[in-house]
Amino acid sequence: MFNVKAMKAFVEVARLGSFAAAADSMKVSTTSLSRLVADLEAWLDAPLLRRSTRQVTLTDVGADYLDKCQSIVNAWEELGSDAKRRGKRPTGTLTVAGAVYSVRHLLAPHLPSFLGAFPEVKVKFDLRNDPVDLVAASSDVAFRLGEPKDASLIVTKCGTVRLALAAAPHLIDRYGMPKSLEDLARFPCVLDTTPSGQNHWPGVGKVKIDYRLEANDGEIIRKAMTGGLGASMLPRFLIETDLKAGRLVEIFPEANKAELGVYFVLPERRQITGAARAFVDFMAGRVRKALD
Repeated sequence: MFNVKAMKAFVEVARLGSFAAAADSMKVSTTSLSRLVADLEAWLDAPLLRRSTRQVTLTDVGADYLDKCQSIVNAWEELGSDAKRRGKRPTGTLTVAGAVYSVRHLLAPHLPSFLGAFPEVKVKFDLRNDPVDLVAASSDVAFRLGEPKDASLIVTKCGTVRLALAAAPHLIDRYGMPKSLEDLARFPCVLDTTPSGQNHWPGVGKVKIDYRLEANDGEIIRKAMTGGLGASMLPRFLIETDLKAGRLVEIFPEANKAELGVYFVLPERRQITGAARAFVDFMAGRVRKALD
């Protein structure tokens, strides 16, 4: 016997401490609910609850099984919710938060295809270069570079972007090509703080660098670099054209292995809209292919 309803009955009795209260919560009779719990105990061949006229408590076995049963009930309910969502066409306005340059380069090219595939969905971009609190900002999904730290969020990784350390040729002519990490401490630098506000770049080492300019916008930093204000590290896709045109020269290209993960971030499962799920499912593969 495998009966999710029996597991839910056991979880409700344990949560409420009463067969009568659990029966009322599940809208079944106390007799039916008691039979469900008894069936589960028979299947597990172990008593889960101690019953008395005054209270219901967990046995040691019941305490061990409670979390497992709760997980199965949650998974079963989520499976049913997913099936219902997939049976409906996504509709409504979808709010997507993300940094300006990552949205522009990685998402915007695929928007016509997405809106064509889902004609009843409207997309609203909330372009911000700081990590977004999805609930507080009323956003349905966030698109970001750098791994989210909040374990309660639902994260879909689309791949990685390589970071390139580069500077304008005339700046290198003036100061000389850095030959070691320590040289960067004496070289004019500028910092994009969009992925993180560190005082060093990932993969380059722990050398402390004095930045002449900091901005949480990669396009501002790119223009500062091409204008000769300083060296910086940016996603390669943002400066690839400048590197090919000779407006920027890469520093330590062989040694620099720095990269950032690219993620779609969703709120807790019960708050995910059908449009948000459709957007992530549609975009993730396309972003992954573009990064590859």
